[in-house]
Amino acid sequence: MPYLIGCDIGTTNVKTTAFDAETGAILGTRSHGYEMSHPQAGWSEQDPEAIYQALLTCIRQVCQQDARHGALLGISFSSAMHGVLALDRNGKALTQLIIWADNRSAAIADRLRNSDTGREIYQRNGTPIHAMAPVCKLIWLRQEMPELFARAHKFVAIKEYVIYRLTGKFLVDYSIASATGLFNIHEKKWDIWTLGEIGLPIEKLSTAVSPYFQQPLEEGNELGVSAGVPLIMGASDGCLANLGSGSYASDSMTVTIGTSAATRVSASKPYLDPKMRTFCYILDEETYIVGGASNNGAVIFDWLKDTFFEGSSYETVFDQAIQTPAGADGLMFYPYLLGERAPLWSSSVRGGFTGLDIQHKKGHFVRAVMEGVLLNLYNVAEVLIRKNEVQKIYANGGFAHSNLWVQMLADVFGLPVSLNDTVETGTVGAVMMAMKSLGLVHHYSEMKLFTPVSVMFETNLEVHAVYRKAAIRYDREYVAFDSFS
Repeated sequence: MPYLIGCDIGTTNVKTTAFDAETGAILGTRSHGYEMSHPQAGWSEQDPEAIYQALLTCIRQVCQQDARHGALLGISFSSAMHGVLALDRNGKALTQLIIWADNRSAAIADRLRNSDTGREIYQRNGTPIHAMAPVCKLIWLRQEMPELFARAHKFVAIKEYVIYRLTGKFLVDYSIASATGLFNIHEKKWDIWTLGEIGLPIEKLSTAVSPYFQQPLEEGNELGVSAGVPLIMGASDGCLANLGSGSYASDSMTVTIGTSAATRVSASKPYLDPKMRTFCYILDEETYIVGGASNNGAVIFDWLKDTFFEGSSYETVFDQAIQTPAGADGLMFYPYLLGERAPLWSSSVRGGFTGLDIQHKKGHFVRAVMEGVLLNLYNVAEVLIRKNEVQKIYANGGFAHSNLWVQMLADVFGLPVSLNDTVETGTVGAVMMAMKSLGLVHHYSEMKLFTPVSVMFETNLEVHAVYRKAAIRYDREYVAFDSFS
């Protein structure tokens, strides 16, 4: 019974899962967390060594647990996007890992976004101009830390750092590269024009390879696995969430709501939004993932619970929403408490409530917050739904533990929603990519055992009619919040 390992390097922890290569059954899983630091206002960093050690621990434990099942065929990776880490010639870190949530380059991003250069970068490379994007982080480093910028041998993301530590090779898959704002998604190579505009020599970047690329481990590797076991590059966490949920055709959409949130569709051709609301990343050589990401997912519900319902359980707070009608009697929430990516791509925007009157009680605020997170996603998703004739949604992330919230998703979007048996879609997607890389399957449609659906939520058409009116109002009002920032 040979097995494969999927490893998801996330913002808060590493998750490692072993899968039976024949049945898709989960044989074992491990998770190990690490901290985020904020040394200055707007900065968000992590220790790359802590992440690397967490990964070693998880993979070693899974291997020890599951070696009895048979041979390890390969290890494939999912990883968070948008990180920047400067390394010297010896591969030593010159900085902490600057992660996606870091906003130190917000002023640079605002200027670049509204320029012809910024619009050209987006059209070539598919990443909206925002402080999260490595293209903006690197401009900040060049301007604010010129000596460090010049001394850096390589600028890498966390997956590249892990691959380098395990193999001595500087490699980056097309998927992670396409989320930097530096990689031409049409030509699938580093964009020389963009690099020239920001003053970054191509030699400071890793070699870009296919997500199916294999790098065999050597004898005595730190994972303790047999020589010759391949590391499969894999892709980004967002792209693999689509694949791992079963949404690899253009007639379906994935909605993920964890700490942050995103809505994504698969496409055979790149799509660039004239208003720069959506991203376009690469899954593999034939597939693009188009969508929008929000800073404001379930973290906003946690804010509401901790601030106004201190000591209450999640169930108690959800009960408040259950007793409140759809549309929250006109109370609407704009969830821009952490700035926003899609659709505004503004680090400085902040949210609020509209339509507030004296009749509104606690339940109205709970329901409005839950609806606001979904209406914000729908504002971007509506364009993609129409363009791709989407017929169904696959949902995952922490919000999927609330049947009420998932039903709201079906009612807001007007589409049936399927929940997968597992929320670990990143590791599932990574292993599916490994299966194809190793020639065990030829198409993802052969791997339905890896993406089972546990339950489906149908749209309540009467409630959907209420949310259609709410969506029109949301689309009319949301841009006003950016003008207040």
